[in-house]
Amino acid sequence: MEKEFVIGAWIYGLAIISNANFIRIKKLHKIRAKKMLTYFAKHNETGMDFIRQGAIIPIGNINNYNYTIFCGNKGDNRYSDNWNAVKRLGSFNLSIDEDNCFWVMQINELEDWSDDKLIDHDFLTKEVYVSNKLTEVYRAVKVPFSKGMYSITIYGLKRKNPSPGNIGEKNNYGFYFELEPTDTLSSMEDPTETDFKCYD
Repeated sequence: MEKEFVIGAWIYGLAIISNANFIRIKKLHKIRAKKMLTYFAKHNETGMDFIRQGAIIPIGNINNYNYTIFCGNKGDNRYSDNWNAVKRLGSFNLSIDEDNCFWVMQINELEDWSDDKLIDHDFLTKEVYVSNKLTEVYRAVKVPFSKGMYSITIYGLKRKNPSPGNIGEKNNYGFYFELEPTDTLSSMEDPTETDFKCYD
């Protein structure tokens, strides 16, 4: 399958979340915290367990830009012809459970977390002012994908014909998430130590 959408990184960056898997591991660790970013900051090894088990891939330390996201299986048509891949950013673990999906979301959503936050939704939005106009933008987007274990390779993208100016610059970048089925979650790459910037 292929999917394309735009989401702003806002304060802390973005994250890929396998929601059912995330909730399952959270219950295994008996975590009651609602401020999950704060919790992970204080309990680093627990956060790494979520990463190793493919429940979350944080994409941090990136600019507050509007990123165009492309998702697909390995061997798909990838991203549109308007984009160039400028950097392979890494391959990480993703394990999708019975909800048959993963989410791309603003990572700050974890700081006001509830286990039913994403249930029965296809996306979450908020209203912000863009060029003095109130506009609805994504906070989180659901990406349907079959249950299973995947190696997800992330590529940094840049428009072939970049938009000019400061406002244009914020719309010139994106990511391609390429999913490949795997029998084991074997990636040892650490997204918290990965430089996800793909700017000049």
